[in-house]
Amino acid sequence: MNYENSNIEPFCRAGNCGYQIKDHVGCTDGSGDCMPVSLLDAEESGFHDGSLIAATSAIKDILANIPADVNGRTLSFLNTRMGTLLAWVEHGHDAWEGAVTAKDDDATIAAALKLKNVTFADAAQAN
Repeated sequence: MNYENSNIEPFCRAGNCGYQIKDHVGCTDGSGDCMPVSLLDAEESGFHDGSLIAATSAIKDILANIPADVNGRTLSFLNTRMGTLLAWVEHGHDAWEGAVTAKDDDATIAAALKLKNVTFADAAQAN
């Protein structure tokens, strides 16, 4: 599958997409915490060495072998303070009343996304 996401809302392609969670995940105009899957290739450098080039290629191969979602959702990265989750996302929605977003606390986000084995970053920041 090709994940170039040419059919994504312009604000999502520009990195201004924010996730919202109810019983499913959607994105709306937001803070950039939801990104349609896209990994960039770069020339070898001091910060992007051969092992990272190989890893990027391998990850892109894995992603390319994921079948398209039967519901038309877009494979996306959801960036939280706890880490990044790969998820099927409906892009281009208006805000959903009562949805969990990146502005919520880590425990609320973790519960909404059904995350396992996470450390709440906001709890560490409170100390």
